[in-house]
Amino acid sequence: MLGPVDTWSNTLLTTVNMLLASRHPMFLWWGPDLIQFYNDGYRPSIRDDKHPAAVGQRGLECWPEIWPIIGPQIEAVMERGESTWNLNQLVPINRNGKLEEVYWTYSYSPVRDEDGAIQGTLVVCSETTEQVLSERRLRTLLGIGVDPLDQDPTTEFQPLLPFARHITSKLGSDPADIPFATLYLLTQGEIVQAGSTACENAVANSEHWPLADVASTQTAVLLEDLQKRFGDIVCRPWPEPVKRAYVLPLRMPSSSVQAVLVCGVSPCLPFDGSYKTFFELVGVRLAALLQSEVHQLEIARAAKRFRNLAEADPFGMVIGDLSGVLNYVNPAFLNRLGYSEAELKSGKVRWDDLTPPEYKNADAKAVEQLRTSGRCEVYEKAYLSKDGERVPILIGASVIETPGGDSEVAAFVTDLTPLKSAQEALHKANEELEMKVAERTFELESEVNDRKRAEMSLRELTGRLLRTQDQERRHMARELHDHAGQTLVALGMNLSALRMAAENQSPKIVALAAESHQLSDDLSKEIRTLSYLLHPPLLDEVGLSSALGWYLDGFSERSKIPVELQLPEDLGRLPKELELVIFRVIQESLTNIHRHSSSPSAKICLVRSEGFIEFEISDRGKGIAPGKQQEMKTAKTGVGVRGMEERVRQFNGTLRIVSDRSGTRVLVKLPIT
Repeated sequence: MLGPVDTWSNTLLTTVNMLLASRHPMFLWWGPDLIQFYNDGYRPSIRDDKHPAAVGQRGLECWPEIWPIIGPQIEAVMERGESTWNLNQLVPINRNGKLEEVYWTYSYSPVRDEDGAIQGTLVVCSETTEQVLSERRLRTLLGIGVDPLDQDPTTEFQPLLPFARHITSKLGSDPADIPFATLYLLTQGEIVQAGSTACENAVANSEHWPLADVASTQTAVLLEDLQKRFGDIVCRPWPEPVKRAYVLPLRMPSSSVQAVLVCGVSPCLPFDGSYKTFFELVGVRLAALLQSEVHQLEIARAAKRFRNLAEADPFGMVIGDLSGVLNYVNPAFLNRLGYSEAELKSGKVRWDDLTPPEYKNADAKAVEQLRTSGRCEVYEKAYLSKDGERVPILIGASVIETPGGDSEVAAFVTDLTPLKSAQEALHKANEELEMKVAERTFELESEVNDRKRAEMSLRELTGRLLRTQDQERRHMARELHDHAGQTLVALGMNLSALRMAAENQSPKIVALAAESHQLSDDLSKEIRTLSYLLHPPLLDEVGLSSALGWYLDGFSERSKIPVELQLPEDLGRLPKELELVIFRVIQESLTNIHRHSSSPSAKICLVRSEGFIEFEISDRGKGIAPGKQQEMKTAKTGVGVRGMEERVRQFNGTLRIVSDRSGTRVLVKLPIT
């Protein structure tokens, strides 16, 4: 051992101080026992498996797993003074509880004392595991693909299973990250093993993996019980058995085939985020290749179906380019034009030559639409057959992409010859019918406009009538209150004077004067009540709440019908015209309850919301008979109801009446303007 610090040599003290002061990872073996020192920069690489026990420990005791690698290098430094340099060197060490694949870039240098004797080995190092793994995995991802030589351009697309087997085999180039890999295809409830790099055949058996669950949930699963499922699975390059596997779905949207990839997890690497991301990227790459191949196979099948359909189509189907070349015309339309297949293939048949001059502008417009938007509007034109016959057609076209990258145009053609005769026959009949329809439409529009004008005039008249009625009521109420009321007061005063004057003369006259004075008082009260009913002054002076309270008290006293009133505390003042409408609707509704409902009570509920006033007048009477309700809807009866509706309509509000055997409800909603 080295003993107390104060017994250390100056060289050791200087070297240890330099090591501890550096932030770069550094390591020192000292003396014949190779006693270890290292700084904080080195600690993240050895983890808690060796730290802090490694400080002051003998090198061979600390690093038995890598001593065959580093022992000879240390010996070369200590005995011969030979420095070393290693770039991205694999030096697997025990950490995180297992032997782990770790890469280093490091140098070994001799440490000499004052006499020039070698006393130790100084290690300056950097762990490059992340860099090495990233580069290796990138090469693997770049290597997943289809080799150009594997595709024969003279044949149709490869079947899917050989293609899947080929791209899966590419994963065998990276056994350090992917000890084994197996690809499964799922379609119509069947699971097929499509490719594998498995080091044991048992691993490729689909029954051992949750393939259906992963495919249905599209969620990857990490399995950590491979030894229980298969026993020891040993794959190159490591002698340790593979204990875990990652089962991930290959997402192929809108594809009829599903795929699941099973990848073994290296026993010498932590399954961290970067490892998982690598597997996900492998899955994305395989999924893209598979989906592309499925797409190509579907295109091939679609092309075959298209040709079969085109050849059997009684209508015209044409494929060419925008310059006028025709590459394909289906047999039915080619026969209609009178040309042979040989003439078409020779290039003698061009769509621009088949077109009469008067349709050149229409064709030019269609060509421009095809260039800008990839399709053109359906339009009518004509082709000239081989014998000069003009064939009227309806044509629409769309640009289609070809495998070579050049664009072609597919056009669908309908021969209009059979339709033209019927079209001519119908044309005259249509003109006559359109004339009659126009005449009748004009008559109906005139009637509708006349009715609308009449309704508008009636509505305006009704509005003026209601305003005039309210003004007249206000005027009559004022006249009754101001003139008739004052007259009755004067009469009462005269009758009181008469009674006093006749007290000592005639008892009969006194009695008549007293009776007349009482009648005058009663008449004054009735006139005051009538004046208030015509237009309550409280409505203008105090507002709706007070006016309704006064009116309901009088109504209940006169009709013996108690009325419950529910008003919001924050009702406040409303526009005067709106308060008048609410008061009149409630007044009319209570009058109808008193006259027709036989209800023992009534209820009024008013609510103020943002921008609206809503209120309901309800009773517990016999309701309105269904026949009467229908008459009210058709405006055959109910002048009072129509008046309420018109008042509400003048304010752009709504009024509904709901009635059954349990009673009647009048529901009103008015905007606050």
